[in-house]
Amino acid sequence: MTVRYEELLLLSPELGMDECQEIVGNLSAVIEREGGTVVKVDDWGVKDTAYPVRKFTRGRYIRMEMDLPGRAVAELERNVRITEGIFKFITVRLAETAEEA
Repeated sequence: MTVRYEELLLLSPELGMDECQEIVGNLSAVIEREGGTVVKVDDWGVKDTAYPVRKFTRGRYIRMEMDLPGRAVAELERNVRITEGIFKFITVRLAETAEEA
């Protein structure tokens, strides 16, 4: 059974668009390998952070929405942790809507 998750990534502002797309592509491959599907990817662009992160005050925010088996979340997060250029991340299980229930 798959569940809808949201992953918010904070990437280094020094990364180019090609490098950001490569990171998203690699994470999408992990999701698909683990039996999930990527529903949506939103690039929010480079924005100011609330506090310095690794001496940077700006970062590129990327939001991924995916359907993923619960057992695969740990593997996805493991890959996020070892990927160069990702400063911070958070994975959240999205609530079911009334239509889905």
